Amino acid sequence: MKSDILLSLIKEVVKNEVKTQVRQQVISEITKLVKSGAVTLNSNRKPQAPTLKEAIATTDPFAAASAALQKSRASIPQQRVQQPQKEYTKNPALNEILNMTTPFTSAQRAEGGQGGAGGSVLDMIQPQMSVDEDGWETMDYRESDVPQNIPQQFESTGDGLQDATIKALTRDYSELVKRFK
Repeated sequence: MKSDILLSLIKEVVKNEVKTQVRQQVISEITKLVKSGAVTLNSNRKPQAPTLKEAIATTDPFAAASAALQKSRASIPQQRVQQPQKEYTKNPALNEILNMTTPFTSAQRAEGGQGGAGGSVLDMIQPQMSVDEDGWETMDYRESDVPQNIPQQFESTGDGLQDATIKALTRDYSELVKRFK
């Protein structure tokens, strides 16, 4: 027998023996881990929540959004009193929209954004009026006093998007503005 043939035979025998020994070792170790409870097999595992990709594939997002909208509409009590329909224009869709709006009350009109409780925060900021060299009247908001009674904490509405919007609109950006001056 030639030495290279003998060498290849020894390599093949050792390779097969190592493969069987490793397989037996792995099986015995896995069996020990399963018996100790440190590892669970797929058949013993509790079903997990579906991944986002699976949930999207199995659920129609438009149907889910429609169901959520119907649920939110059902939870809001209907407070509409049938009001007489006025005809503002010849367009029926525009008339329907205009009839759904409510006019300001006299208290809201009297308030007029003078910094009252229901006024806008933006209405409380008054610019400095000036006339430049060309005769144009300008409004300068840079030196105006920002009211200190802007609420820093607010009660959650339960709607995450609305809460995030309120937080962004009522956040104190004065430090950020100072950095860019």
